[in-house]
Amino acid sequence: MGDPKDLNAWVGVYEFLKDKIIDGFYGPGEKLSEREIAKLVNVSRTPAREALKVLEYEGFVANITKRGVFVKKYSPGELDTIHKMLIRLEGLAVEMAAPRLSESDLRNLQKMNNRMKSLASRRNYRDYLTINIDFHLLFPRVTGSSELFDILSQLRKRTFRFYYAQITMVNDPEQYVNDHQDIIDALRGKIHEKPEKLMEKHVDRTRKSFLNFYRKFGI
Repeated sequence: MGDPKDLNAWVGVYEFLKDKIIDGFYGPGEKLSEREIAKLVNVSRTPAREALKVLEYEGFVANITKRGVFVKKYSPGELDTIHKMLIRLEGLAVEMAAPRLSESDLRNLQKMNNRMKSLASRRNYRDYLTINIDFHLLFPRVTGSSELFDILSQLRKRTFRFYYAQITMVNDPEQYVNDHQDIIDALRGKIHEKPEKLMEKHVDRTRKSFLNFYRKFGI
């Protein structure tokens, strides 16, 4: 049986590595040494190994046989495909969730969007993007479909560091907040466009913005 101290130690290693990847300390294609990570975080190699397995599952790193573990490097085409999947699935999530949304859910969506607007004005993009994920995942959660929620959660996690890089450099989150407000207003019947179609347009806006960003700056 493993050292009890290692049982939860991997969580700290996971958070440490995820933050470093998101911040660009470890860049796309960079090799990660299990031994060096363990030494850096002052743990044994077991939690370092477990943390890397979780990061691989979430799409942050890739384990290449006989070569090692590397920060996952997505091509623009791969990111475009992920966003096309998000367009269809998030539109479906909104369509399925709409009849189930309570007044409390709608207030929560509004509260999150207001908070995002405030965070964007202060350029606190890490918290802004964390709340953005919560906003988007509320819809599949309300549907009651664990399969839909799990798929969208994983896709969102895989794109988080790219959102962070893009929004930090471009500094233009206002349109995304406005899109969210349109979705909320449509759900409340204040505007007559279907909320699922507004969500699809919103995610497609992000897709196009990403393509322009990576054509300019690379990955």
